[in-house]
Formats: sequence, structure tokens, C-alpha cells
Amino acid sequence: MPLKPQSKELQPGYGARKAHIQSPEVARQWFLNTDVNLGVVLGGPTGLIVADWDDARRYELWRATTGMAVQTLTEQTARGYHVFFTFPGLCMNISHDCELKATGVCMVAPSVHPSGFVYHVLRDVPIVPLDGESATMLFPFLSEALAHQSHRDCEGDASKHVEKSQTVTRVTGSVIARIKAARLIANEMTAAGVVLQPVSANTWVGLCPFHPDHTPSLWVYPQKGLWGCNRPDCPAAGTHDVINFRAMHRGISNAAAIKQLASEIL
Repeated sequence: MPLKPQSKELQPGYGARKAHIQSPEVARQWFLNTDVNLGVVLGGPTGLIVADWDDARRYELWRATTGMAVQTLTEQTARGYHVFFTFPGLCMNISHDCELKATGVCMVAPSVHPSGFVYHVLRDVPIVPLDGESATMLFPFLSEALAHQSHRDCEGDASKHVEKSQTVTRVTGSVIARIKAARLIANEMTAAGVVLQPVSANTWVGLCPFHPDHTPSLWVYPQKGLWGCNRPDCPAAGTHDVINFRAMHRGISNAAAIKQLASEIL
């Protein structure tokens, strides 16, 4: 997917009901000799997932221990690393170390982060497929989620193991959905001291708290629970949700923000 230059937001004119890429020729029109960023779709038929570390030290610890033998496509991002796998049917999972993202769009090299950092490939090797057993070996927090299952079930046939893993990840995803439904983005921003003003029935604006802002560059779609900043060099450029706002405003990881919100709301 083509993203706006130095942004995580879709390029204008591209979308499910607009233009989309169906051939190499069309891809060249969007990407060749342009400065657009590049995004790839996660999940779907390919089952593409990304392990996203925002803390480089936590990635390095994982790489030196659990992930020592892993040889799969790996990229360095503005704050950490993206490690790519395939696992059809997996939903998003989160620990204090990393996020396993399995839906949405992931910005990839050679894109430019809003901060100006250029994503680059560290290991240019084929993407490794995972199943339930290999996934829990690499990411122990999946094993913890499955701890209520008996030892015999965990060592059953592969199809049953994958099915159980998918069930657990869907539960995790439902928690995130419940948070987004219960915690309105407008309420979260107001509690953080952001003053919002409606400019239309579906859009509010305000001064962005993530850069010196004198004219409202923060936009909010309250009914959709989405927000972002129109300034390309702002860390909040792109499209975000209430979890991202809590994390960015308090300087914590998305995983920590989910735990906070869940304890307050659920």
C-alpha cells in the first residue's frame, strides 16, 4: 500500500473503493520515482504477522535468548525492530516486550518515519512460517496464555494446537475492542488536558500535545475513535486510536497502555 511521504497514513486516492494495485505496472505508477512510503497488509490469506519491538534493548535480549536461532526478514524501525513471520488466523497479542501484530498495515523499508528515520533491512532472508508450537517457543507469553490447557492438550496434534492458539489470540483482540468501545478518545484527550473543538459533525480539532502547536493540527474522528496530527514531522502523524494516545502521552508502550486501560475500564 502507498502511504503519504514520511507518514503512516494512506496516500490520497488509494483505498478499497478507490485506486488499488493489481499489477506490477500499477505498482510502478505508485512507487517508482516517488517519495511515498511503503506499507504491507498484515493478516488475511497470507497470514503475515510482525513482531514489533519499540524497545531496542528488549529486542536484543530476545534475540540473544529465545530468538537466537531465528532467521527471518528483520527490519530496524525508528524506535526498535520489526521481525516478520506468517501464521494464518493469528490475531494481535501483546506482552510487555513486544506486540504481535496480525491486522492492519505495517510500514516497511525503505519508508521514512515521521521522525525522519529511514527504515532499513537488517536480515534480508525469507519470512519464516509459524505454527502454534513454534510460536509459543519464540514468544513465551503465548504459552502463558495457554497455561490453563492441560499438558496433554498442549502436546496434541498440530491442528488442535493451532486452533487453541487462535482462540486465545481472539480473546486478546476482544479485550482491545472492548477498551476502544468503553474509552472514548475524546474523553481520554480531555482527561489529558487537550481542548477539542468541533469543526463538523464528524471531526474535532485541537492543539497537538506532541509538538509545539499554535494552530490546531490535531484532528479527531470521535465516532470512529481515531485521531492524528496533520504535521508530517510530528510523532503523532498518521492514524491512531485511544490506546496509542495513552501510550504516547504517558511515554509507555502500547502493551502497558492496554493493561492500564483494561484495569480502569473492564
